[in-house]
Amino acid sequence: MLHMNKTVSPPTKPPRVSVPVSADVLVVFEPLAKAGNMSTGKAMAEWLSDTAEAAELMASTMERARAAPKLVTAELHAMMLGMADQTKELQDKYSKFRGSIDAGATERKRSAPGDTSALIPPSCNTGGKVSGGKQPIPKGKSS
Repeated sequence: MLHMNKTVSPPTKPPRVSVPVSADVLVVFEPLAKAGNMSTGKAMAEWLSDTAEAAELMASTMERARAAPKLVTAELHAMMLGMADQTKELQDKYSKFRGSIDAGATERKRSAPGDTSALIPPSCNTGGKVSGGKQPIPKGKSS
């Protein structure tokens, strides 16, 4: 009989840190924790884990800003201008998209004032092939 000589190390727990937060911050995270069915501390920990990359970027930016404040200020200004341009593009795209949706809804209302069937999709995913009330024919039988 072979015996395993490998020992398994005990699971490591993440370090615990006491972080004082304001009552306003606590009020924000409590519903998040409740929605995620977890403790408030765990909700905060997951949020911090998810945003660690942004915190790392902020730390490096602040370090560079101490060494060259004018350069970093110019970079941040350029980044904000780029974000403003992207936001404007998305806003324009959304308004065009929203306009086409509104136009389609208006057209449906005009074409069939009392008919709501155009607004209700089929009850199953048929790929657009609706039987029109006919019963399907079982395989191997003909009608």
